[in-house]
Amino acid sequence: MATNSSFTALPDDVLQRVLLGVALDDHDATAAACRAFRDVIRGPRFLRLRREYGFAERRMILVGSRKMYGSHGAYPGPIEIHVASKHGAVASMPGLSGINPHSSTTDGGARLFVSTTYHRGQPNEILVVDASARRRSRFATLPLNQHFQCLAWHGGLLYVAGGLGEASDGPNGYLNTLRAFNEATGSWEDLPPMPHACANAASGVIGNELFIAGGRGVNHEHQSTLQIYDFTTRTWRLGAPLPQGRVQFGGYGVVVDGKLYLVSSKLSNVTIQSTLVYDVQSNTWTELRSQLPAPPTGRWDHGAMHAFAHEGRIVAIDSSGDAVYRGTGTDPSADVFWPPNWRQFDLDMSLDIYDAVGGSVLLG
Repeated sequence: MATNSSFTALPDDVLQRVLLGVALDDHDATAAACRAFRDVIRGPRFLRLRREYGFAERRMILVGSRKMYGSHGAYPGPIEIHVASKHGAVASMPGLSGINPHSSTTDGGARLFVSTTYHRGQPNEILVVDASARRRSRFATLPLNQHFQCLAWHGGLLYVAGGLGEASDGPNGYLNTLRAFNEATGSWEDLPPMPHACANAASGVIGNELFIAGGRGVNHEHQSTLQIYDFTTRTWRLGAPLPQGRVQFGGYGVVVDGKLYLVSSKLSNVTIQSTLVYDVQSNTWTELRSQLPAPPTGRWDHGAMHAFAHEGRIVAIDSSGDAVYRGTGTDPSADVFWPPNWRQFDLDMSLDIYDAVGGSVLLG
């Protein structure tokens, strides 16, 4: 059997290739074995090379404020970065006063984009969070200082659709704008506006199209619209409207297997526990009447705090950090739940959340 000393005798580039395949959870223990291992694993190129060679592992991360309690009830505490299976925060984000709970996306790789919600005249920004490096940085300033907008990444550009801006921007401040941010040039591009202004909508990208579902619009009306933007032709069209009775909010849009799932949002005071699924090919909605289970804390009273896709499944998280997941099919012969239902699992994050967003990223 090879010993540590025989491994450390290997040339640096060979030792690096050997250690690239070590599981993420074993990095700390391996780095503690000897100085040579530590120098490789803690080196500046190690995580990047793991991604390049296909060894990087996906993990779920949450970015949000911990719930604090005072004489007047709960209030948001410091913004923190949490990683599934890492008990406690891996990093704090000082200087932030709020995270937009309906506005996040990933680039499909290691980065999670989140929006701030500032007060007292400060500009709202988009931040990029790198959990493996335990840091965040400013990505862009939102062009209309809006909040409750949709964020989507496609083709190397970050798209911002709709939201709630200043009252001077339109009736009641609801926006129908679509803009794309180019990271290379640091500039925004104006794109054709949406047919209907909205905020608090659900969104998702399927193929070369952006889907904006539901939300609130002019005069605070609840919308059942499905607005579809084609990235190639730069045109909008309307899809099948959301079913009657599910127009309060868009909820959280999750794309799995080429379909758009809407998971009940916690923003409404109306409990809507079913999940809607949109099939692009047939242009139809289906209501999956599987209920979110009551976790030990019993806090699924108003839907999910956030939802996203992870390894082909839909994950929903409530305000206590409890999580549930579900498969996406309805065929009893397939490897999915029948009837389609939610199951609980432990994120091991130890949270009591005031507001948060999350995503599935390549962590290293």
